Amino acid sequence: MYDVIIIGGGAAGLFAAANLKTHNGLVLDHCPEVGRKLLITGSGQCNLTNTLPTDSFLTHFGSKQQRNFLLPALQNFTTKNLYDWFEQQGLPLLVREDGKVFPKSLDARDVRSFLIRLSKVQIITNAHITSITPLEQGFLIATANAAYETRNLILATGGMSYPRTGSDGSGYELAKALGHSIVPLKPGLTAISITDHPFRHLAGNAVRDAFVSFYHSGENAAYEQRRGDVLFTHDGLSGPAILSSSRLVRKQDVIKLSLISSASHAQAERLLLDALTMPNKLVTTVLKETGMVSSLARTLIEMADIGNDATTATLDKAKRKTLVSLASSLELHVSSTKGFQSAMVTSGGVHLGEVNRKTMESNKAKGLFFCGEMLDYDGESGGYNLQAAFSTAYLAVQSVH
Repeated sequence: MYDVIIIGGGAAGLFAAANLKTHNGLVLDHCPEVGRKLLITGSGQCNLTNTLPTDSFLTHFGSKQQRNFLLPALQNFTTKNLYDWFEQQGLPLLVREDGKVFPKSLDARDVRSFLIRLSKVQIITNAHITSITPLEQGFLIATANAAYETRNLILATGGMSYPRTGSDGSGYELAKALGHSIVPLKPGLTAISITDHPFRHLAGNAVRDAFVSFYHSGENAAYEQRRGDVLFTHDGLSGPAILSSSRLVRKQDVIKLSLISSASHAQAERLLLDALTMPNKLVTTVLKETGMVSSLARTLIEMADIGNDATTATLDKAKRKTLVSLASSLELHVSSTKGFQSAMVTSGGVHLGEVNRKTMESNKAKGLFFCGEMLDYDGESGGYNLQAAFSTAYLAVQSVH
């Protein structure tokens, strides 16, 4: 009988394997290779965490329940603890000016290889789990080719985001079979498609530190406001300010966007109204002086039915009002959010009320532990989800009997 078996060879499973107190264990993963999703995190550079202290770090998760659940794990294994762990084990890290932490090589492959090399136990791939049977003390795990008994079981199978990497949601069925409830699953940190997208031709361009307000269709009060980069795509919007709110967005919602960097809707309106009173300046020049890229400035002028050679002196009041409204509070309508194929994380998962937050052990089955994305939490982009995966995995390993 094994001391512990970890099902899932993603970020949480590999980190758990690297921190086990025993060599009498296994990692089982159904893919031909482990850590596939790690390879695409941080655009292939692997944003491991950031430098925020625990209290500030936790504000970047979706709900008070999620923050309360993660608190013991993040206090037990902080962002600094993670930084020190990688450095001391031999992987040099890089801290960017914005506080995000990456491997010094900026290559996610180095992180995956590093974690595999540090595993305390054997890793078995192509291990398709057919059943898990609770024993009097432990579990019997059956795969298509073998059966294993273990005293402790750590489920770290990930969510449903990027299913081509192996995160296909199969772990939720295992959790349900062991008596756990699954909070309905939704794509998180995903791009948004826009109806009659006016900036299709600007795909790849971004508004830095934009101000964005989100409204449910037919409602006047914003349910979410964000500041952050907004990226134009071929069919909609992406970037941190959009991704972090995507789990709340519904079809036909309205997004109001300030296209002037670092300015709220009201600030952008005042700034432009003042700038457009300057004598005899090209309107395109006024827009570009706010930090707007030329192609976006030209597009707004076209949308406001203003000529490219228009000046502040020749701009009539009605068109000035239209232009200011477009630049400060442009309304865009959501046609859909992207699915799990392009979502960075999964919103929903194993019900947090059924897991002991101080140990990551199931409240329903002794010796069963959970960690990582299969739990019902989801953070913003910026290293939050990977740190949570590492911290919950570390706590689970410490709590194994």
